[in-house]
Amino acid sequence: MKEHELIAELSRILGSSSGGGAPVTGLGVGIGDDCALISPPPGCDLLVTTDSQREGVHFRWEWIDPFSVGRRLVAVNVSDIVSKGGRPAFSVVAAGLPPGDPLGRLTEVYRGIAEESRHYRVVVAGGDISRNPGGMSLVMTLLGWIPPGTFVGRGGLGPEDCLYLVGRPGRARSGLLSLEKGLDETLFSEARAAFRRPRALSREGPLLASFPGVVSMTDTSDGLGRSLWELARASRVTINVESIPVSEEVRRWAEALGEDPGELVWTGGEDYDLLVGVSSREEEAFLRWARAELLAGSSEGLFRIGQVRERGNPEVFFGPGLEGNAWGAGFEHTG
Repeated sequence: MKEHELIAELSRILGSSSGGGAPVTGLGVGIGDDCALISPPPGCDLLVTTDSQREGVHFRWEWIDPFSVGRRLVAVNVSDIVSKGGRPAFSVVAAGLPPGDPLGRLTEVYRGIAEESRHYRVVVAGGDISRNPGGMSLVMTLLGWIPPGTFVGRGGLGPEDCLYLVGRPGRARSGLLSLEKGLDETLFSEARAAFRRPRALSREGPLLASFPGVVSMTDTSDGLGRSLWELARASRVTINVESIPVSEEVRRWAEALGEDPGELVWTGGEDYDLLVGVSSREEEAFLRWARAELLAGSSEGLFRIGQVRERGNPEVFFGPGLEGNAWGAGFEHTG
C-alpha cells in the first residue's frame, strides 16, 4: 500500500475523531495538510503534553492486542491533561513502523486510537508515519484547554498540607507481573484489563482542580512513590507517608505473584490515579465534598496517604508501621 493510500485509510478509520469532513469547533484544517490549524476557545489557556507507546518498552505483542495499544496511547496522554484540571481537545500522532510489520496491525492500532479519542472527545488533527527499525513506536502530542488561573501544578504544597490518592492503585502492576510470569488469565483478568486498557480520570481531574483547597496534583503514571517524590521536589518539602492503600484484590494478586502487596502499590506505575495535595485548613470540607460529589456513582477510591512535614530539602519518610521498607521510588525511564 502506498503511503498516501495508508494515510487515507487511517483517516477513514479515525472518522469523527479527525473531524470526518464535518465542522469541528476550533479545527480550521486537520489531516491532509502540512500542519493542523487550531483555534483555542476564547479565554482559555493551552495545555500541551506528549507520551508514547513503544514496542518492547510499554508493551509486547504476545501480551496485548493492537486495538488496546491504540487505546492506551490516548488514555495515557489524556491523564496528563486532566491531572492539571484541563480538558483534552486535539491530538497529533506519529507512528514508526518496523520493516515487514503487517499493515493490519497498524490499522487496528488506529481503530483503538479512534475509539478512545471519541470516548474522551479528542479530535485527531494530524500526524506522521515513518519507518522505525526497532519495533512499532507510537507518539501522541495532545492539546487541552484550561480556564486561566485554574492550572494545578506539582509545586503548591506547604507545611501540614495533606496528600490524598484518588483511584485504585496496584492493579496495573499486578496485571503486568502476571503476564511476565505467565500466570492464570482468569485469576488476573481484572488486573490485566487495568494494564491493557488504562482509564484516565477525565471527570475527577477537572472537578478536583475546581475545589479551592486542592493545591497540588499529578497522576501516578510512574507509581505512587515516584509521584510523591515529584511533588516533594517541586514543592521543596518533606512528606511523611502514613498509609499505603492496599485493597483485598491486590492482596490476593500479590499472594499469587509472590510479591509484597504494599510494593505493588508503591512502585507500580500505569494506574493513572490522581495524587492530590489538599490544604490542611480545607481537609474536612474536602472530604465532605469528595464523598458527596467527587465520588458520587464512581468506582474509584479516596485514600489519605500522608502529610507534609516542613519546607526544606525534598524527602519522603515512612511513618509508624511502614519503617524499614526498601521499596524504590517507582519506574525510571532512564534506568
